[in-house]
Amino acid sequence: MDRKRIGTLLMGLALAVACMSSTAYSAAKCSPVSYRQARSAMTNRLLAAGYSKPQVGFLMRNTDRMTSALRADKLNDKAKACGIDSARAYVLGCLDKQLFPLGAGSSSPLDETKQTKGFWGRKRLTVRELLFISEFHGCLGAAKEYLFRR
Repeated sequence: MDRKRIGTLLMGLALAVACMSSTAYSAAKCSPVSYRQARSAMTNRLLAAGYSKPQVGFLMRNTDRMTSALRADKLNDKAKACGIDSARAYVLGCLDKQLFPLGAGSSSPLDETKQTKGFWGRKRLTVRELLFISEFHGCLGAAKEYLFRR
């Protein structure tokens, strides 16, 4: 991977971390949609942004796996009023705000495959999959920080 692409990926991650605190600050508010609705909306947004059906399936399966690990008995007092479904939907809502606007039709560098150490069970991922994964973990971290007890 050349320096320009590494710089682009690192810039995206830096922006995610910078934006994470402002997005997470509003985490005490309940999600206006259910996790199922947020998942459906995210699936449609990814498809519209140029992700392939196999990519979307892979990403959403892992998203489901990781958000289902969030437990209701670990919610903090502010988040308990909203419930676990709202907390899980918050992760996808945050991801939507962080990942989009991702321009549709920009397939050249985003579809380039990279060798990794094995994120989410795969060693070869496209740049767009890596972008999703990094933004997802930023939002998951924000949810854990602001919605769950430590």
